[in-house]
Amino acid sequence: MLHTNLALRRPITTLMLFAALSAIGLISAFLLPLEQFPDIQFPGMGINIPYQGSTPEEVEQQITRPVEEALATLPGIEELRSTSTESGAEFQLSFGWDGDAAATAFEVRNKLDAIRQNLPAGANRILTFSGSTSDMPIVVVRISGQSDLSKQYDLLERYLKRPLERIDGVARVTLAGVEPEELRILIDPTRLAAYGVDVAKLRDTLERANFSVSAGEITERGQRLRVRPIGEFRSIDDVRNFLVHGSVRLSDIAEVTLLSPDLSIGRHLNGRPGVGLDIFKSTQANVIDVAGRVLAAIESARELPQLQGIEIIVLENSAKSIKSSLTDLGSSGLIGGALALMVLWLFLRDWPTTLIVSLAVPFSLVITLAALYFFGLSLNVLTMMGMMLAVGMLVDNAVVVTESIFRHRQMNPADPLGSTLSGVSEVGIAVLAGTASTIIVFLPIVFGEKNQISIFMSHVAVPIVVAMLASLFVAQTIIPTLTARFPAPPPVAAGSRFDRLQDRYARALTWVLAHNWKTALIIVAILASPIPLFATKFLKVDMFPQDATDRLQLIYNIEGTYPLERVEQAVTKVEAYLDANRERFGIELVYSAFTPDGANTLITLKPADELPMPPRKLMEEIEKGMPEIIIGKPTFQFNQQQGAGTFSFQLTGDSTERLTEVSSDVVRLLSGIKGLDSVRSTARSGEQEVQILVDRDRAAQLGLSARDVAFTVAAAMRGDRLKEFRSADREIEMRLAFRESDKQSVEDLARLPLYLPGGERTTLDAVASFRLQTGEREINRIDRLTSIEVTGTVAAGSTLPDVRKAVEATMKAFPLPPGYGWEFGRGVQEDQEAGNNMVLNILLSIALIFLVMASLFESALYPLSIVTSILFGMVGVAWALALSGTAMSFMAMIGIMILVGVVVNIGIVLVAHIIDLRNAGLPRKEAILQAGRDRLRPILMTTATTLLAMLPLALGNAQVGGDGPAYYPMARALMGGLAFGSITSLFFVPAFYVWFDDFNEWRRRIVTASRQRGAAAQPDAAG
Repeated sequence: MLHTNLALRRPITTLMLFAALSAIGLISAFLLPLEQFPDIQFPGMGINIPYQGSTPEEVEQQITRPVEEALATLPGIEELRSTSTESGAEFQLSFGWDGDAAATAFEVRNKLDAIRQNLPAGANRILTFSGSTSDMPIVVVRISGQSDLSKQYDLLERYLKRPLERIDGVARVTLAGVEPEELRILIDPTRLAAYGVDVAKLRDTLERANFSVSAGEITERGQRLRVRPIGEFRSIDDVRNFLVHGSVRLSDIAEVTLLSPDLSIGRHLNGRPGVGLDIFKSTQANVIDVAGRVLAAIESARELPQLQGIEIIVLENSAKSIKSSLTDLGSSGLIGGALALMVLWLFLRDWPTTLIVSLAVPFSLVITLAALYFFGLSLNVLTMMGMMLAVGMLVDNAVVVTESIFRHRQMNPADPLGSTLSGVSEVGIAVLAGTASTIIVFLPIVFGEKNQISIFMSHVAVPIVVAMLASLFVAQTIIPTLTARFPAPPPVAAGSRFDRLQDRYARALTWVLAHNWKTALIIVAILASPIPLFATKFLKVDMFPQDATDRLQLIYNIEGTYPLERVEQAVTKVEAYLDANRERFGIELVYSAFTPDGANTLITLKPADELPMPPRKLMEEIEKGMPEIIIGKPTFQFNQQQGAGTFSFQLTGDSTERLTEVSSDVVRLLSGIKGLDSVRSTARSGEQEVQILVDRDRAAQLGLSARDVAFTVAAAMRGDRLKEFRSADREIEMRLAFRESDKQSVEDLARLPLYLPGGERTTLDAVASFRLQTGEREINRIDRLTSIEVTGTVAAGSTLPDVRKAVEATMKAFPLPPGYGWEFGRGVQEDQEAGNNMVLNILLSIALIFLVMASLFESALYPLSIVTSILFGMVGVAWALALSGTAMSFMAMIGIMILVGVVVNIGIVLVAHIIDLRNAGLPRKEAILQAGRDRLRPILMTTATTLLAMLPLALGNAQVGGDGPAYYPMARALMGGLAFGSITSLFFVPAFYVWFDDFNEWRRRIVTASRQRGAAAQPDAAG
């Protein structure tokens, strides 16, 4: 104990050291960035290749499959998902958390660049993006007005978007639901034919005409001048008057006008047309500061006369969520700390001692804040969670050390410094082993298999580890320094309540030690008691239980593809029902987004204390009166991050059509499974499409190929993007396309002019025939296999593991066509993997704890008696969760992991003192009873402080990040396990110690007898 001895001899230096550490910690608290979640780069990337106006089959053949073939050879890609639609191809790549995501993404981009020239001409844009927690918008705003705002881009950009972009710390601002006007060149096919203009050549001519290049430099009169030939269009009239050929101008064959593009997504806010506005912060910017400035700017914009009549609603505010979450955690920590302080005083009945012991909490926390700053971490809900969990345990070392110091002070009052050092030394191994056991449980998470759970949990582990190490340092330096300068409190008075409690405990412990077989039967009964809880499903196991929050997501499950106006009618019908029952359901806001093939509505509820019933019950009530819509079936969907806790599985095969048929049968089959609601398939019928069948022989006779015909049709119908038109204040998109009135029917399509190599003109119907057929809306593939997803909602009272077993049994009896298969989706797989990983981590933690204790006690046998306290703690967890109606979830498993490192402290303190007393000469039974009496008060104090620190979380409804998993399963598991484990360990750990000690004595007698027989045999052999 060199550091303790130094602290006792240099008290001023010790106090100055802690004053300096406190100052650094307080300064760090102001410098630490505030975030909702730590900045974590997700191991994956998305790829988007737009190709408007095509078909899913064409996109799959010409874009999706070539890209998949190019990426399939890359190492490090765990999953490749693709979606082919009429507007392009999208890819989602998942990498391993252990790999180098940046290097893999670089290789992906290289592969894409290598095949770019093999993709269709209209698919020359390849957009790639990756995601991290910092990419989420910090403020989400929704805007609505009495009139349609979809054509008010300039107004919203000028008075909202641009002012917000100029705010310090804002990286970008996006507007959704409104688009800037584009310059549309609308071709008249009749005039086009009359003037003999080829559409493809017209596009190339316009592209070449709109240019600006640098041609070098010249020197004039000693001055260097840059030469730049300018051929760009400067005005709309320049475009209209452009000479196509001869004296034919563009205005002769086309109408050139500014138009707002048709929106592919509609939005409603409280029943009125809406626009989305998302604000993103720049890297390293403080969320609270930036969000505050953004909200102030929005408030100012509301007062502008130009925006009167427009409602601006802040839908999400990360700063508010961060403050709310941190406030919940902070208040829980303060309440828990105050309760722990009260417990200390009730046990110690001495204010100076109580305050000295309590110093371990603030000193440890400020040291933790300093460590977070120097480690480059932020103050977020995860690091705050770690510090809050540590609050109840920070006084453990101080309590044990102080109790030991004062016991030695009472035995040797003449030498306060010497007795203080003796008291610290006596429990040195015990507090070191206890601290090591508490922090070592996080090693499997920090250094084990990398996954999303371990990455996030490591941010919880760091503050706990630092705080516990700091508490050990505080308990062995500043605490002895202060206690040595104060008089020791009087010992427990004879006949007092606590003295009587010690006597009762000693009598009960004597009975336990005297009745081995009865004690063994009681232990077996206790350890077996949770079995009926699991067998009868009284205690449910559900890693990610689904539960409703104050935001309900309503999915319409649109069957087929319809005009946007038709989908809007269905959405309006549902919104009218919600608006009519706004007070009955406690609805605060309704926001909808819809496309021709899908729609969803976000229902924001009032605060929990104003709701007529819990959110889950509200979902059921809303669904009871939901109006029927012909084109779909609205159902609620739980919003679980990364699909965790949701039910889904994929059907895979060769044909999307065949998969659609199979998925319909599967949906009907699974709808009958108890515990599974709202079963649906992602397969839906596509749009009616006109298929053009090119007569290759006829086309070849005319000097055309099928490819030439297809490109001409695509350019005419889909339109082609041209180089941007630069106006006085901004760039405007230019697009060449046919007039809408000229592509309304098959007859219009048949009259499309085609130009032959010799300059002659023919029409499309001369080389092709037409047929009307329903096409596929989208084609989904997973790891290069065509797939369709079946999803569902786990019903109230059921769990995902129960549903998984039922689905497995059902699908085993379902005959799939040859070459077709199925597998559970990511949510189901992650649910099982999370449970397996946590069980493995807990087992590894127990093994590590045993290794640490065996090393510190220099014994491989006695630590086994300490480890048994973990078993009793597990029993307490099971009963606490069952009686409180809490499922064994992932958050509860986190509580168990922390419990493993905490509950063994009781056994460590007891066994270490027993060993010390026996080494001092006491017989085994007397040593056990004396150790129990000596350590009863610190054990009860440390247990009570930890339990009370967790109480606010166990009774509250605080959630991770404000809308994530609830904290209470973790707190209840920790409290139940610690409370039951502490009580049982006080009796059964000494019993196990005796049994293992008897076994050790028997082993020694066997070894001694064997050696004696061997020694006796040697003289006989010599004789």
